[in-house]
Amino acid sequence: MDLTADEIALLIVIGLAVVNLGSVIAIWWDKRRAKNDQWRIKEETLLVWALVGGWPGGIWAMRRFRHKTSKGSFIAKYVLAVLLNLAAVAAIAFAMFAYPI
Repeated sequence: MDLTADEIALLIVIGLAVVNLGSVIAIWWDKRRAKNDQWRIKEETLLVWALVGGWPGGIWAMRRFRHKTSKGSFIAKYVLAVLLNLAAVAAIAFAMFAYPI
């Protein structure tokens, strides 16, 4: 199945929207459960959402819901996940331009 550049771009945009929405929901849900003293979402899960590209939504949600913003160890891991995501995106972009199919 051959996709056009426009179709690939649309798939990327949809994928990023889904991942960012997932990140926002996960942080909102974790905050809600924390307020009610219930079982929480694992930090690793929140970090995976960031690693796969949901970090813009995650950062927005952390600020919007005032959640995880003062926990230094989590913020450090989150920044690392963001940097790893950006490095992966840069590597993919470089490979696409350096070695076109």
